[in-house]
Amino acid sequence: MPLMQRLHASSPIAGYGLALCSALFIFLSIPKVDWWPLAWIAFVPVMIALHDAGRSGTLTRVALIALVFAFVSGVAKVYWIMETVMNYGSLNLALGLVSMAGVAAVVALYAFIFGLFAARADWKSPLFPLFAAALWTALEYIQTYVFTGFPWELLGYSQHQVLPVIQIANFTGVYGVSFLVMLVNATLAMVFIALRERTAWRAPVIAMAVAWLAVIGATGYGWWSISQARALERMTPPVKVAVVQGSKEQGIKWSKEEVQRTVDVYRDLTRSILPQNPEFIVFPETAMTFWLESPAYEAYNEQVRALTEEAGVPLLTGALGYRSGEDDIYNSAFLLLPDRGIVSSYSKMHLVPFGEYLPIPSLFSFLSGLTGAIGDLTPGDELTVMPLTGRDMRIGTVICYESIFPDLVRRFPLNGADVLVVMTNDAWFGTTSAPAQHFSMAVLRAVENGTPIIRAANTGISGFISSTGTVYGTTPMMVATTTVANVHPNRGGLTFYTRYGDVFALFCCVMAVVAAALAGRRTPRFRGSNSS
Repeated sequence: MPLMQRLHASSPIAGYGLALCSALFIFLSIPKVDWWPLAWIAFVPVMIALHDAGRSGTLTRVALIALVFAFVSGVAKVYWIMETVMNYGSLNLALGLVSMAGVAAVVALYAFIFGLFAARADWKSPLFPLFAAALWTALEYIQTYVFTGFPWELLGYSQHQVLPVIQIANFTGVYGVSFLVMLVNATLAMVFIALRERTAWRAPVIAMAVAWLAVIGATGYGWWSISQARALERMTPPVKVAVVQGSKEQGIKWSKEEVQRTVDVYRDLTRSILPQNPEFIVFPETAMTFWLESPAYEAYNEQVRALTEEAGVPLLTGALGYRSGEDDIYNSAFLLLPDRGIVSSYSKMHLVPFGEYLPIPSLFSFLSGLTGAIGDLTPGDELTVMPLTGRDMRIGTVICYESIFPDLVRRFPLNGADVLVVMTNDAWFGTTSAPAQHFSMAVLRAVENGTPIIRAANTGISGFISSTGTVYGTTPMMVATTTVANVHPNRGGLTFYTRYGDVFALFCCVMAVVAAALAGRRTPRFRGSNSS
């Protein structure tokens, strides 16, 4: 018997093994490992297993294969949650595992739905890879909004280092990159099955032609787009920007004894970069652990104003927001100018559930330690673009968790920002893969909007991202340090994605409905579900 015909997931163990293989490939394709080529074949093993289970197995086996893949790949993306809730929520190991498993299960739901489709779909149709890619993309889009949204490490982010491939994001958002990667995966799986079963060649050849034309077209556009953007950068006067990374450990960050020491750290680091003549200085999220506008903290407020005067340039810092006569607490960014003090501010609008507020407090009271000493935060209600007086630059400030939401970030350039600042406090994540994952998602925000990003992180990774996704000037983790580099404000106008948003993802949603309807019309071939 030929080798191809022997490669058949006929047993449950073989099916689960292929599912675990795919989950491992996904883990290896994203930060920290970043073996991005694996993403282009990561789904092939599990799709073959699902195909075989769908044709000769039971409904139970199909569901279990899909579940194993979905849950284990979900854990691979969010395993760091266990460390976070144990270190800063004071949970024991059992509750830490339960918390991590709960988040992984939410992420897994979408992959599980995709798995059921793969088992039921018509693999002999040349449209199968297109429908598979559209469904996966639609599920990622839904994941961005359901349950307040958690679009962490979508498939397209695995390509954050492959600049020619990700340039299509300025039309499609990250969803287009996910679509392309899944299109190749589904095509390869389809071709494998066709070769193994010696079916008619026409559909696989058409599918291969479509996939390779898509890859070649996207890559060709990417090289052209990069060359255009770099030519424009050369004609755009840069602004020298300094990022200060204070590296305050999360466990002590909010203690009263640390307030003055924190101010001292940021003052000393800022003074160290003044000989380099920066034109703009950026601190991370909640770098100042007090109410920056409150009279009760006037002594600390005065030190920050004095530091701005000493620097002689605009300073953007994260701090707690204060509104006179209110008890609400805001996670805010403040722009200070020499001789003028605070001139503008922005308060975070999309808060982190279980980190900055507790949804359904009566049910999740055991996680109250995660909100820290400051308690529940209040979301901001106004998107703010901050012009830098004396410099031809308008800043859109995105705070931490907000940077993983494409539609929210694009509103800043849409309202006039030509440079984005992502300020964050990733100290929650320790030295896990989460800080690198979080940084990788900012790369796609820069490309989507054709707008450079300044990233300031409390414990790292801080650095700069060009409008085409080039990363430079990055800092090491868990070190108090600075980085200084030139930033070229966006002078290329609004990208298609900035102007029109998630048009491509919505189109994929329509295609997904068609795909689901066609799969639903097919006659089930599952045997009885009395065995797995």
